Amino acid sequence: MATEAKCYLRNPAVSTTAVESDLFLVEPEGQDVYYLDAVTSGIWRLLEMPHDREAIFSIYSQAFPDVGHRKIADDITTALDDMIQRGLVVRVPERPGSEKSDP
Repeated sequence: MATEAKCYLRNPAVSTTAVESDLFLVEPEGQDVYYLDAVTSGIWRLLEMPHDREAIFSIYSQAFPDVGHRKIADDITTALDDMIQRGLVVRVPERPGSEKSDP
């Protein structure tokens, strides 16, 4: 069964503030401030350009080869789902050239 690929991108309405090596996001509607840990900070940086979950997983797996795939997948899923729920990240159409054709 094929699944629909979804790409994600930073919400352009969210402000980013860097304090030394830490990143904080400010959500525009409620002005809530969110601290980004190592996982969410990496995802935020990646989502300057659209990426799907598989691409994010692949990048993290290459960056952290000693960490189990299940742990990476769980961490990415938790972080990305939280960022989506809070409106920090939005779904966008697939990246151009990433269309998959059926055989």
